[in-house]
Amino acid sequence: LTGPAGANGNDGATGPAGPAGANGNDGAAGPTGSTGSTGPAGPAGANGLDGAAGAAGPAGAAGPAGSANITGTANYLVKFTAANTGGNSLLQDNGTVMSAGVAPAELRYFNIYRQQLTATGDGQATIYGYRTRDWPNDGIGYGNAAGNHATQGYNFWGDLYTFGVAGHSYNDYSRTGGVLGAETNGSYWGALGYRSSGLMNYGVYGSAAYASGAGLLPTADVTGFGGGFFGMIGSASKGSVIGQLNSGELFASYNSGNTYTLGKNIELVGNEGSEKTAVYAVSSTKSTIYTQGIAQLVNGTAVIPFDSEYKSLLGENPVVTVTPNGNCNGVYIASVDKNGFTVKEMNGGSSTVAISWISVGTRIDNRMEQATAMVTAPDFDRNIQQVLFNDGNKDRSGMGIWWDGTAIQFGTLPAHLTKVDRSAEEGK
Repeated sequence: LTGPAGANGNDGATGPAGPAGANGNDGAAGPTGSTGSTGPAGPAGANGLDGAAGAAGPAGAAGPAGSANITGTANYLVKFTAANTGGNSLLQDNGTVMSAGVAPAELRYFNIYRQQLTATGDGQATIYGYRTRDWPNDGIGYGNAAGNHATQGYNFWGDLYTFGVAGHSYNDYSRTGGVLGAETNGSYWGALGYRSSGLMNYGVYGSAAYASGAGLLPTADVTGFGGGFFGMIGSASKGSVIGQLNSGELFASYNSGNTYTLGKNIELVGNEGSEKTAVYAVSSTKSTIYTQGIAQLVNGTAVIPFDSEYKSLLGENPVVTVTPNGNCNGVYIASVDKNGFTVKEMNGGSSTVAISWISVGTRIDNRMEQATAMVTAPDFDRNIQQVLFNDGNKDRSGMGIWWDGTAIQFGTLPAHLTKVDRSAEEGK
């Protein structure tokens, strides 16, 4: 039998090192390093000597003459007078101003002169502006840059006696003027500085379409205004003899509002013949309304109702006066209100007799205190006369008038009403 293994013995001492083995293969090359900075440049060399100039060559032969034959006068713009020939046009330019058909004038930047020939016919114009468009092109207002125009004149500085567009005429014949604005066929038109067929001179004259029939009034449809004026004051008229003339076949004037007159209201009433009689409107310090009538007192009593139109215009109970037209004890007003009144014979009488009566009442619209106070002020008419100033008098000036939201004011207009805003133009 084999017995158990004995314990391991201690390791012996290390023996001497063996010879070195062969070298292994080289590893891969590393990346190339960056290039170093360039060294300083060396000094520049000295310039060499200039060489001698060469001899000039001979002059070349002259080219052939041009085909154009230009003749003309100084300051005239050139136009072709033939296929290869030029000469004077109608346009002149002296370096300061231009003109057409006339020598340049220093007062006019562009001056045009044309003598019209009668044989050419009507429709002639010295300057003609024609506007059309490729698609509807509405303007947006009345300002300088808000509309689209065939001809436009723009006056940047509104100095005294200066205008965007000026039209002048001697007006030595009738139906002529300085400026015309009209529908293309002339069915309605307006003129400035016009002389009429009656040789009357007008500052503004307007005519609108009309139709006429066999009677006094037109029998066909008709529309149009001869003139339209809109503003704080719609229009003003001051004549040295007659202030205003109105004529209309239906009526001559219609006023939507109260009417104030410094003077009399006079009507001319015609009789059966051709004569007319002047009658004067009844005056009152109150706004009153009248009616009258004839009735019958029966057995001493009469109940008289007012008609519906009179009742609707009464502001308060009226004052009634009754007169008997026959023999009786006399009468008195037993009662009165806006509907009518009752008349009775005095002393309990029972007469039957005709009576006449008149009723005077305050109008329901008796509310004019504010305006009345203004127009009755001591200086109102004097101020109005200074507002209605004729600027043909160049030695004086008129007075301003404005509404301040509460009352009519006279004098020099406040700065905020006269200030001109040029901010939109200053940036151009």
